[in-house]
Amino acid sequence: MVSLSSRLGPTLCALGAAAVLMAPGEARAADDMHWFSPGLMLSLSFGDKINFGLGLDARYSLLFVGDTTCFSSPRGAVGAFAQASWLNFSAAGRFAAGIHGGVDLRRLPFGANAEVGWTYRTALSDQHPGGHGVHVGLGGIGAQIVDLAFRGTIPWAGDDRKPEFTIAMGAHFPPMYGNPGRCIMGRPLRVNGRYVLPGVTGKPRRGSGRRARIDETTRAALARSFQDDARAECASIPAFLALARDLAAVGAPRELVDRALVAAADEVRHTELCSSIAGDLASMTLAPELLPAPRRSGLDRRRELSRLCVESWEDGCLGEGAAAERARRQARGAKEAGIGAALGVIAEDEARHAELGWRVVEWCLSEGGKPVREALGEAVAASPEGPAREDVPEAEPAAWRAHGRIGQHEIEASWEKTVGLARKTAEGLLWARP
Repeated sequence: MVSLSSRLGPTLCALGAAAVLMAPGEARAADDMHWFSPGLMLSLSFGDKINFGLGLDARYSLLFVGDTTCFSSPRGAVGAFAQASWLNFSAAGRFAAGIHGGVDLRRLPFGANAEVGWTYRTALSDQHPGGHGVHVGLGGIGAQIVDLAFRGTIPWAGDDRKPEFTIAMGAHFPPMYGNPGRCIMGRPLRVNGRYVLPGVTGKPRRGSGRRARIDETTRAALARSFQDDARAECASIPAFLALARDLAAVGAPRELVDRALVAAADEVRHTELCSSIAGDLASMTLAPELLPAPRRSGLDRRRELSRLCVESWEDGCLGEGAAAERARRQARGAKEAGIGAALGVIAEDEARHAELGWRVVEWCLSEGGKPVREALGEAVAASPEGPAREDVPEAEPAAWRAHGRIGQHEIEASWEKTVGLARKTAEGLLWARP
């Protein structure tokens, strides 16, 4: 166990520098737990007669397992649904409402979503009256957006209508379990298994430090982009403080604990740099909220070593590695005064943070043995998707590049380069003799 006195200096460095960012704000999940997903569907029903349907299917889902980050873990959700179908291009219709729940496997092109509720079909003709029934179904079988569903209607007791069976093909956007593939570059802040970003406070100020001749749409897009960077950098401060705390708790070498604390101080500097650039562009004084470190996991030492190893792979080796590569590319194209230098500092720091991630992975493997090795092997074998699209088509391309912003192609290239090199390194560690 690392002594308190040995960590005091780096801790005060990180916390003292972070104090300048203390300001009221609102924490917000980077990828929300709540999703509303409207959709269209075509259906073919068999019962009293064959019916063709064209309809709407709206769903609310609350994620309770997994998240919508770029790492390919399954997601589970429960929620409510409502459907309305126009039958046979006539005056007839079918309506349903109820609850649904299921899983999205992410790494496979399908999931499963069960639903149960109430349904009502209007009369088709004098020979085929309408009525109420129990709605049951199994859907979500298909791609992230397009899905195939099988549904049945069981008439109320005493109703002479035949049960009805329906095959439906539909499309939802966004998907029922949220947009896939959002990837946070850098070390994110996890709270209860979800990524969280801080809110931002701001107040107008006179004048601007950046009077580049750009249109207001481009200026606003640049300010938003740097403000988002500031929020992500600020979220990394408590993430690194938590890493230092958790490493100390499992008896990690003092060097690793101290490096995590110094990394927290680096993220304070990054937050200030990005906030300053965003504020200059927007003629605002901006300050992201400094969030508290997440609580201890409560896991025993063996499982905690597995968690630290996998998270260091994802957040350090991949996330920080991709952030370093991305910042290097941004710095090369930046022409505006001070921006290239700021991005260069961030690139160097993020590269050190990625190297820290590798050292944590190596130490956890040496301490945890087979269970940690197996956990890392599963994480490395997973297929993280690329980062979310960040193109800003309304921004003037030359100004976007001159301010250290890059296009989606370079964002994806930086991620793919990092993932390819990191996988080779991780596989070497996994194949090495313990």
